[in-house]
Amino acid sequence: MKLKVIVPITSKVFEDETKEEIKTMAGPGVVLDAEGIQYGTASIESIYDELLCAPGIIKVGEKAQSEGFDGIFVSCMGDPAVEALREKLDIPVVGPCRTSMIFAADLASTFSVVTVLENVKYLIASIAHQLSLSRKLASVRSVDIPVLDLADKEKLVTSLINESLRAVREDGAHAIILGCTGMMGVSELLSEGLKAEGCDVPVIYPVPVAIKYLELLVSLGLNQSQMTYMTPTKKERNIWDKLS
Repeated sequence: MKLKVIVPITSKVFEDETKEEIKTMAGPGVVLDAEGIQYGTASIESIYDELLCAPGIIKVGEKAQSEGFDGIFVSCMGDPAVEALREKLDIPVVGPCRTSMIFAADLASTFSVVTVLENVKYLIASIAHQLSLSRKLASVRSVDIPVLDLADKEKLVTSLINESLRAVREDGAHAIILGCTGMMGVSELLSEGLKAEGCDVPVIYPVPVAIKYLELLVSLGLNQSQMTYMTPTKKERNIWDKLS
């Protein structure tokens, strides 16, 4: 089984970090390959960013299918271009936000997402609404740290613990989802910090959850519904001529 992890931004640092991180996430007989996009934005923190990155994401996704990959994971919590790729491709495509919300909704009666910036809150709440999970979404909180500044792990963990405690104690969350796939290597520290404060709740880091979910879909021969995600009609589309 070959799975493509699309890093849907132009930052080479995040592409390299993702390649290193996913080495430990592949199941037996699974090959994971991460690839960034050539044109778009350095990070995704708004609908504007998502739309600018979408052509690059689609391009990598189409290439992955032509190269024989069995499934695609778009590694960004806005799930950018996931639905577009589901229309265009014949292999399963998953995003981390929708996948982690489905898991959280099963593990707890309520959950909160702790993301990077205020700008991202609407994107995440919209996905919960699309999944009919708004009533389970206790809150979306932010640590007020841009994606490109997440390398300061000490600051990130402190902010995550503080906002997650508020989500549990003030908003009624019974599970916490890390709201950015760039929040690497902090889920265990967050879980320990919450337990130390008497809040023993599931902490979900969406990257391994989405990858394992994609593995399961491929192994079971399941794909997105072709009645929901219908193949785009044939017509002139000159965007690739402009971006080549």
